[in-house]
Amino acid sequence: MPPDTYLPHVELYVRSLSPGGVSQQQDHIIGQLQALENDGRIADLSIYVWGDRLAPDTAHLTEHGEFLLDRLTAFERWERESGASLDAFGWRDSSTTMASDRVIDVISLPLMGLAEFVDGELRHVAPCTRDGTVQCVRDRVAALSAPTPSSEREAESERAPVIQGDR
Repeated sequence: MPPDTYLPHVELYVRSLSPGGVSQQQDHIIGQLQALENDGRIADLSIYVWGDRLAPDTAHLTEHGEFLLDRLTAFERWERESGASLDAFGWRDSSTTMASDRVIDVISLPLMGLAEFVDGELRHVAPCTRDGTVQCVRDRVAALSAPTPSSEREAESERAPVIQGDR
């Protein structure tokens, strides 16, 4: 791969209605990523809003819910193949509905999530834990911002597990 082809497409997932301090942090991260996009350090940026939980049984009923389920499935594959842990996502849990006291399965979502794609292949997800070290979204944005020779980016890209995605 030529050195200048490693320009990731970044997807940022932010929780709606976050408390003030979190909302400020989200705004800061968005600003940093937009600056990276404007500087040509990332190919492009997509920002998605999600809630604190997702119910797989009903999420597939909407286009956005189906998109999030597809992404979470890709994240789980990346987790298995990369040796990283996505415990910060909370993953599967149970919740009782307000209307009927029925227990449903839910996926807990972090305040922010970041997915990095190169040529449509998932290359990184944050937050994650790798080799006992937690890497939050802020850490990954800092890594994307760091001046890295293109040959090191190419090597990093080649070492990363490849997960086919639709973007």
